[in-house]
Amino acid sequence: MHAAERPVSLAPMAEFSAKGRLAPKPRRSKRLPLSIPVRVYGRTLDNRPFRDVTETRSVSVHGGLLPLTARVKRGQTLLLVNAITGEERECRVVYVESKRRNRKVGVEFTELRGDFWHVYSPLVEFRPRTVTPDGAPAENPDSQR
Repeated sequence: MHAAERPVSLAPMAEFSAKGRLAPKPRRSKRLPLSIPVRVYGRTLDNRPFRDVTETRSVSVHGGLLPLTARVKRGQTLLLVNAITGEERECRVVYVESKRRNRKVGVEFTELRGDFWHVYSPLVEFRPRTVTPDGAPAENPDSQR
């Protein structure tokens, strides 16, 4: 098969922007620029325990971005405590940006269990309306709870 006869795939091209740079993947959820007080517990790169009291820069259903004084690395597990609610959530470091004294860390929750930040609307469960054979609305058994 000659090069001109080979099928052309455009899928890899979709990963590049118009300027030829690698385009970022679309976000799984919307980021909100909110400052929420948190306590962060973990271990430094030299395996010393730390606790950092800080505030988020932005949050999403899947995690958040926050300044951190302790040095951490991608893949590391941390414990986040929402200082308003006292809720704890294990998370993984997915992004580290260090610029002199300014270090930003992106974390994602290891499990999605509800709204840790308490800023998102609850998911609404949709149930299709059922009808009887004659077209009348059927009684929903859940409505009696």
